[in-house]
Amino acid sequence: MSDTLETLSAAEIGRRVRAKDLSPTESVRAALDRIETRNPSLNAFVHVDPEGALAAAKRLEERIARGEDVGPLAGVPVAMKDLFNTYPGWPSTLGGIRALQGLPQKSASYFPRKMEEAGAIVVGATNSPVFGFRGTCDNPVHGPTRNPFDPARNSGGSSGGSAAAVADGMVPIGGATDGGGSIRIPSAWCNTFGFQPSYGRVPSAAAQQNAFELTNFAYTGAITRTVEDGALALQTLMAFDPAELFSLPADIDLPGAKSRSMAGVRIGFTPDLGIYPVNREIAEHVHDAVSALATLGAEIVPIEVQLPSHRALTELWCRLVGMRMAGAIERFKRNGLDLARDHGAELPEQIWMWVDRANALTELDVRQDQLTRTAAFDGLQRALLSVDIIACPTVACLPVENGPHGETLGPDRIDEVEVDPLIGWCLTYLTNLTGNPAASLPAGLVGGLPIGLQLIGRRLDDARLMGACAAFERVRPWAQHYDICQRRRL
Repeated sequence: MSDTLETLSAAEIGRRVRAKDLSPTESVRAALDRIETRNPSLNAFVHVDPEGALAAAKRLEERIARGEDVGPLAGVPVAMKDLFNTYPGWPSTLGGIRALQGLPQKSASYFPRKMEEAGAIVVGATNSPVFGFRGTCDNPVHGPTRNPFDPARNSGGSSGGSAAAVADGMVPIGGATDGGGSIRIPSAWCNTFGFQPSYGRVPSAAAQQNAFELTNFAYTGAITRTVEDGALALQTLMAFDPAELFSLPADIDLPGAKSRSMAGVRIGFTPDLGIYPVNREIAEHVHDAVSALATLGAEIVPIEVQLPSHRALTELWCRLVGMRMAGAIERFKRNGLDLARDHGAELPEQIWMWVDRANALTELDVRQDQLTRTAAFDGLQRALLSVDIIACPTVACLPVENGPHGETLGPDRIDEVEVDPLIGWCLTYLTNLTGNPAASLPAGLVGGLPIGLQLIGRRLDDARLMGACAAFERVRPWAQHYDICQRRRL
């Protein structure tokens, strides 16, 4: 690919801006031009702030002229996800809740604030499903985000707007959250890199609401085209927060992990984590992809993972997220916005179904769910006793076709096995139950569409996992596949 602003990594933009070879205004203008040209065909961005972004770029130029330290992401245009994120004056619709559209925010949430502290310029917000409660990206307000490799298909969710924007070259870093695979699912479908760190590496807004959270672990992170950019973004986001129960020290060097040796690293491959139906062609391609790490000295071995049933874990995840959504809806009600009474028809029916089930849970039900979650935790940790990393597909199927406005779902069957169309076709939500770090890397194309390799690491072993991701990128690079998006635009 040619060395244009469209193809520059975030790390390279930062280096050029700090060296005064590229101005922040040039970088931001190029991103805004790309968004204006390409977003209509993909629907990745749901809000763009050209005036604010250019004003921020100008302020950054003034700081550079004064010789100030402007940070490793100086002048890098980034996107914020429209889910659990806010920015002054911008709408925040929690993934397309119509009742929230006209309520501009007064403060910046954690992701845009940390990005700006590192010198980045936040140019807009990207699409997400309502409450992030599905593995596709679509909602009744903004509609589906289309896949850069085939606009008839979906980008994946819930961070699908960010993944599509990054894959299509609009911005090099897309903000993302992950409550069931929302960083990794769209990364698999859009040929991007997504890393979900160990729980506690990045402060969590949800944890501030309920320190002893019993629901799924939700993470803040980023989607990028390169491992280097992913490591740089996460290093920017990591911080220890003494007010958070599960917060971890930010004492690891993720960018430095890219030089780690793979010699002697044991990688256990499973085509299905023992319980998921997976398209056979995808499983075979993923196995072939991860086997390339053997050329760097890694040992690839088969592994079995003992987990509760696929259905049990899928329904557990839905109930846990239902509890979280029920809590959010109750908080809105206390603050004067009764979504159930006044806007019930505006939210997808699947949300109300699982909120109702969550509200009907007994104390015994909650206890049983935590026992099932513990069994999943124990099964994954036991499997990781014999290997350093587990490798498997990220998603069990190829990107699905977009449905009617707000109604796109995943498949209800994989190879004739029934799965929940919300999330049951994703091999990702396991680590949202356990807290282990996990990443999705582009594993190639099947029928011209991207698929993902998921790597799962031991708890707190984020640096080793990031090193494996960097090693995989060296032996199985994926940048050349972005040319397909480029040709589609011509």
